[in-house]
Amino acid sequence: MKDKRFWFGLLVTVAWLGFSGYMVSIYAHPKELDAWGDYFSGLFAPLAFLWLVIGYMQQGEELKHSTEALRLQAEELRNSVEQQSQLVAVTREQFQNEYEALQDERELRREAARPRFVPQHSGTVVSSGVTTYKLKIVNIGNTATRFRLAFGDAIEVPKHHNLAVVARDEVIVIELRFVLTAVSQGVIRYIDADGLPGEVKFDVQAPGGNKLIIGDVVRVA
Repeated sequence: MKDKRFWFGLLVTVAWLGFSGYMVSIYAHPKELDAWGDYFSGLFAPLAFLWLVIGYMQQGEELKHSTEALRLQAEELRNSVEQQSQLVAVTREQFQNEYEALQDERELRREAARPRFVPQHSGTVVSSGVTTYKLKIVNIGNTATRFRLAFGDAIEVPKHHNLAVVARDEVIVIELRFVLTAVSQGVIRYIDADGLPGEVKFDVQAPGGNKLIIGDVVRVA
């Protein structure tokens, strides 16, 4: 389009100059200097106007092209921002998933290092009017050291039961005598296989007769 306008302007300019030269050759020339100025002004004014219009049209087209280029750049920038936002979201989600997986793995390792104590009632013996309840505690988890078991006021014997080591699958048998029918609490403190302290507790009650009620083991630490 630019070349067409240029060649059109050039063609018109050549034709106009040829026409002007012909007019100058057949008509009388001006005698005064001012008249020559008016003559040349009238001669070249149409050409100046023509090239002004051509330049204006060319600038308009270039401005249109510049506007389109800016629009395309803005579109590319918007797409780039969206892609970066999506990448950040994916990266954040991936990091969160990896963090949760790491936390789960860490918790699994911690759980594998802990002992798991399961208290059970293994029998009741009545002798000379004294009732003794046998409490069996089985360690189905990892080895524990510095095992410390303490009972509340409702249990007369024993108040404490301590062991240096409780291995995996080891069974501890304790004979309990109650002075009250109220609920007593057993608290076990230990050091796990990772060398970290832990604590669990459970309720135990002898409501009367041969029955011994044992609650669920709850992890405290």
